[in-house]
Amino acid sequence: MRKLVNFLILIEKIIDFSKKDIDKGNTPLEIYKICSSIRTTFCLSYNIRKNNNLFLYFQENKILIKFEGNKLRYLGPDERSQAILLRKALNQINQNNMVDNPDWIKSTPGIYVKVFNTNQSFILWLKSLELKHIVCISESISIDEFPFLAHTYDFPKIKKFSSLDDLHELFFILSLNFQSNSLLIQFIFSLVEVFPSLLEHTILTPLNKIKAIEDKILYINFQIDQRAIINNLEI
Repeated sequence: MRKLVNFLILIEKIIDFSKKDIDKGNTPLEIYKICSSIRTTFCLSYNIRKNNNLFLYFQENKILIKFEGNKLRYLGPDERSQAILLRKALNQINQNNMVDNPDWIKSTPGIYVKVFNTNQSFILWLKSLELKHIVCISESISIDEFPFLAHTYDFPKIKKFSSLDDLHELFFILSLNFQSNSLLIQFIFSLVEVFPSLLEHTILTPLNKIKAIEDKILYINFQIDQRAIINNLEI
């Protein structure tokens, strides 16, 4: 049986767009990439992946959007459906004065929005999940980009994807900035500053041969499905 899988996508900031942009086919590239990520996280040929959750964190805005697979409704396989649901979620921020509200606000079934006062508060929320492992999917790994690797090669742990165990128990973190690791680097340094012991549960994994973020998610889902099939055959 396929167990719960969580994905978190780090995004620099909210890109403004409207339903009119969507209807005219003028969806901004960043929104298109987000929609593609939503699609590959949840959409199967004739069904929705109920055991996947997706979190979108907009760092400059300090906004977190949660998609719960087992509660999702109205999510179609087309970009328009995904973009409209995303727009509705973002509209909740102004409508509910969410800056002073620490609770999740429901947008549509299975989609919720939360606003943090600081990025440090977001890290503390992440810590509260008591995750077994956090897997940061990077484009590459170099000491130039991750200078703390010069001091120790095991902090955080570095593993190839093929060597990861218990994929269904992992919390995958990816960056929408597919041209560099900058958002991911900022995130890891925030871990170090706010709660360094979280790094004990953090794994750094390169997937540089797969360029598009939606293809990375597709690959992760495929590997999890394949391992689930193999485990069932062994039973």
